[in-house]
Amino acid sequence: MKNQENPKNKWQKFIFVFLGGGLGILLLLFGGGIASDKEGDDSLTQSTSVYEDADAYADMLEERVAEICSSVKGVGNVRVFVSLKGGYRTVYAVDSQSSASGYKNEIVMSGSGSDKKAVITAYENPEIAGVGIVCEGADSAQTRQQIVSLVSAALDIGTNKIFVTVGNSDA
Repeated sequence: MKNQENPKNKWQKFIFVFLGGGLGILLLLFGGGIASDKEGDDSLTQSTSVYEDADAYADMLEERVAEICSSVKGVGNVRVFVSLKGGYRTVYAVDSQSSASGYKNEIVMSGSGSDKKAVITAYENPEIAGVGIVCEGADSAQTRQQIVSLVSAALDIGTNKIFVTVGNSDA
């Protein structure tokens, strides 16, 4: 007796294969459409803009830290300097495969041929290396501790990366 398939199952398989193939073709045609519009920029321009972006990020952090510190009771005339370690970081999609010899991690690629590009999952802000705060009212140990704790919590950095000192009355 021959093994006969249900005609309904044949149609389901056909539709599934047809839809899967159609989706694959769409991904091949439009998969690269999400790529950056800045293609053709030279690497010097790109690296310069990364530094400018990091400087703008540091400036924004300095303004926000100064604003929050000046709201602490007894603190006045706040100046802040934020130093960054490195620049923005790109996080790529990684495919981990287990084998008898261990794990193998490969960056996930999209596209084909010369249009092949790594799949980006996120961009991370530069790491904060340290924060220097000069302000009136920092002559009190309690005020300095409040500022250090506040900035540590606000920026999610260790207290050892924050230095607070009293400001020059002439500045």
